[in-house]
Parts: sequence; C-alpha cells; structure tokens
Amino acid sequence: MLPSLGLFKKIACPLYPNCGRNPCFYSHVKQRTAPKLDRPQETIKRQRVEPAEIKKPLDVANKVTPLIPSPKPLPVVKETPARVMVPPQPRKPIASFDSTEKLSSGRTRTAHTATFKTKPTGPPTITPTAKSTIPLKVRQLIATKLYDQYVRIYQHNPSLATNQTRLQEDKIHSGTINLAGYKQMAMTTIMNLKKRPVSLGDHDIGIDGEWVDPVAKQDTASALYERALEAVVDMDLLRQLQYPLPDLLDEPHQPHMPMVGTIHGCDRCKGEYLIKDVLDKNDMDSCVYHPSRMKIMKVDGIKEKVYSCCEDPLGSTGCNRGPHVYKDEDLRILHQKKPYLKTPAYNPKSTTRQKLVALDCEMGYTTAGMELIRLTAVDQDMKILLDELVLPSNMIIDLNTHYSGIKTLEGVKYDLDGLRNELFKYVDEDTIIVGHGLENDMNALRIIHTNIIDTVALFPHRAGLPYRNSLRGLSSGVLKKFIQVGTDGHDSFEDARVCIELLQAYIKKQDKLKAK
Repeated sequence: MLPSLGLFKKIACPLYPNCGRNPCFYSHVKQRTAPKLDRPQETIKRQRVEPAEIKKPLDVANKVTPLIPSPKPLPVVKETPARVMVPPQPRKPIASFDSTEKLSSGRTRTAHTATFKTKPTGPPTITPTAKSTIPLKVRQLIATKLYDQYVRIYQHNPSLATNQTRLQEDKIHSGTINLAGYKQMAMTTIMNLKKRPVSLGDHDIGIDGEWVDPVAKQDTASALYERALEAVVDMDLLRQLQYPLPDLLDEPHQPHMPMVGTIHGCDRCKGEYLIKDVLDKNDMDSCVYHPSRMKIMKVDGIKEKVYSCCEDPLGSTGCNRGPHVYKDEDLRILHQKKPYLKTPAYNPKSTTRQKLVALDCEMGYTTAGMELIRLTAVDQDMKILLDELVLPSNMIIDLNTHYSGIKTLEGVKYDLDGLRNELFKYVDEDTIIVGHGLENDMNALRIIHTNIIDTVALFPHRAGLPYRNSLRGLSSGVLKKFIQVGTDGHDSFEDARVCIELLQAYIKKQDKLKAK
C-alpha cells in the first residue's frame, strides 16, 4: 500500500471527538482560538493598492488556512485622504461637436456637426498605378492644366470640372502607350478645350471627344427635320394603313357596351369563346395555339408553309397553351372604351419639345382586349427620352411575353393618362413621329397624330399592301443588322432605334438617286 502523504492532517476532523476511524486521516488536535483583539472604534480607511503590488494567487495547497493562527498586532494606519479614482475621459470623435450654448435670450444654440463636402472641387489627385509608364508628376501637371480649362467651361457648376478632368485624363492615359504620345494627346486636348465655349447648362457637358456643340446639334436636328418632312406619310396612305384620323373625334360619343358575357373570336386559335371578367384555372390553358408566325421552308426539296415556333406544317395542332384572348380593331369601339386625344399644339416656350421622335409600344392582353404595357421613345440621336411600363385599365390576362419581352409590371409608375402627359412633354402636333406599323402604337396610346413616318411606307413590300415588310426583315436587309433574335421577345428601345436608322438610310438613298 502506498504511504499516506498526510495532506489532510492540517484539517480538523469533522467527527472529533466522536470519530470512530482508526487511524483517521484528519487532525484530532484540539484547536485553540485566537484572543479577541480590541479594534479601534475609528473608521480605518484602506490604502489603495497599486496594480504592481497585487500578488499572484496562491496555489490550492497554500490557500489552506492554518489551524492555529498567530496573533499579529494591527498596523497603525495613517489617516490619509482617499485617492479618488477618476475614470478616463472618452475621446471625442473626429469632426463631431455635440455641445449646446446658452444664449442670453434663454434660447439654446446647438453646435453643428462638421461635415465633409460630397462634391469635390479643385484638380483631382492622380492615383499612381503599377502598370503606368507615365511619371506621376507629369500626369498631375496635365490634370491641373485640364482642370483650369474645365473650370472656365463649367462656371455654372465648378464641381463638374473635377469630375470631367478625371475622366479626360483617364481617357488620355488609357489611349497612349508612352510619354511622348501622352504629352501630344494632352496638348491637343487642351487646345480643343481652349476653343470650347462656356457651358450653357447641365445639358451642355462632356469631355473632349464626346462633347457635341448644342448649337451645331440643333442645326443638325433642323436639317434632319427638313429632310424628314419629305418622307411624311400623306393622309390617303394613312387612311389606307388604318391610322386613327381627326375625323374620328367627330363621331358622336356613345357609351361603351361591356364585352363581358359575349362571344368573341380568339386572337390566337381563331376559335370562339365566352369573354369573362374573372378567369378560373381551367381558362388559363384552354387555348391551344402556335405563338409564332408562319414561314416558308423547304422540306424534301419542296417549299412548304410551317410554323416558325416548332416547324410543324400548316394545320397542325398548336404547340403552346394559354388563355383565350381577343383584340378590338374597330376604331369606334376603341374610342368608346378609351377616348382618343390629339397631340397638343406647338408651344414655343417648351424646352423639352423634340422635332423628331421615334417610339415603339408593347401591348398585352386584358379582359378588355389589348392594352399598352410599355412605351419607349427616343430622339433623333437615338437617346432615350421615355422608357416606362404602363398599368392597364383592366385585369391582365397575358403579358404576351413572347412578343413584348415583358415578364412583370413590377415598378410601374404610370397609367395611360399619366404616360401620355409624359410623352406630350416631348411631342406636339408638329413633331415627326417615326416607327414601324405605328397605327397599332397610336391605337394603344389613343393618340391622333398625322405627322407620321412609317417604315412600312418607306420600304413597301414588293407585292404591295396589305403585305408588309417586317421590321426584322428591313433591319437585316437594309441595315445588315439582326434584331428580335432569341425567345426573350422584342426590345422596344432596339426597335425604336432601328426606325431612326432606317430613316437615315432612306434619306441617303434618296440623296444618291438625286445625284445621278
């Protein structure tokens, strides 16, 4: 058996004097109590112990209290004033002043928090890059000289000078490969900026190489407008193309008869169905149809008509399912549902009015037929003026995503009335509206406008009306540009832009014919 270490011999036995253990590993020695000392009645104040004087804690063996402590006289403590512990003051945040001052009038004045300017001014600081071959000192010098010119140009908004200088220097730096080329391009740019007039406003901005003189731009717009007037569709052709014309407003207005509960032909499968204001689950896939138009395709050396969506032959069962839908084409019925408006008269004070606008609309199906769900309008430079979704007046049945490209109306801001008001900021009765098959767009917008250039009329089908060239065919045939590819539907901005390009191509063609 291992010898006992006697670790408990200093601890009094809890059963003493009636302990029955023999031997007992606790102590059976009678403890003596220490004499009670008379403590002074006065309050003894502790001395503050500095952190350096704090001893490390003893181990477990040394923590045991001895059985017979020896009395020691208490140390005489001198009465010294207690040291007051002052907590450290928190540091104040930089550029933050949260204080108030009492004024003689009784009001309090709060100091404002210091804020930094969000719009930088002064020459921009050029950041060094590892791959740059141009010394940083040279780049900073050029940036300062560029800034001097931009400050002169943008007197109405000096903060623009800093931003434009940074963009200009970046363009020079990225467009050169050595110091000589950098200096040459920088000097050329500075000379061009010295010749540039003071900016006329926020519409007259841009770095050298991208800036367009608004005066020259206006002259170009006027020149294009004068040439475009030659291509405006005459009234007889507008009527033949079934455009809404001013005489429609002379029709006596009649209350619209609701279509709900009547039988109508489906615009997709051409079958008849009952129009409902609320569709159930079965109605959502009751129509079986082909979503795409037909095309001519050679099958075993023989030309056949097939559907472009699935290449099935004419008369085959549809390859897609959806709800039955319809579209009203009678202008009088459309006028009864939602009255048409003429474009406003020319306003010489307007600052947003455009001489020429191209637009394209996307439509979807509702319980009241086909309604506008998106409008895109661009100016003659093909820059977007308006590109907005539209909330229909009736319950949506199908967004016609296969053609419209619209999958949701989330974020819509305008109904038809609100959108027309926005459009009329840019369009008046003298504005030339350019588009493809614009009679559909005019009907969707419920607008009557006779200053029209339709690409259907600019490039007529060789077989004549009612046959028409598609916008996709004109784009590929005239512009050598392919649009409306894929299955995501049309892009209204792309379609509107192509119409401007087709007009420009038509004018060039006429110029060549006149030159012969």
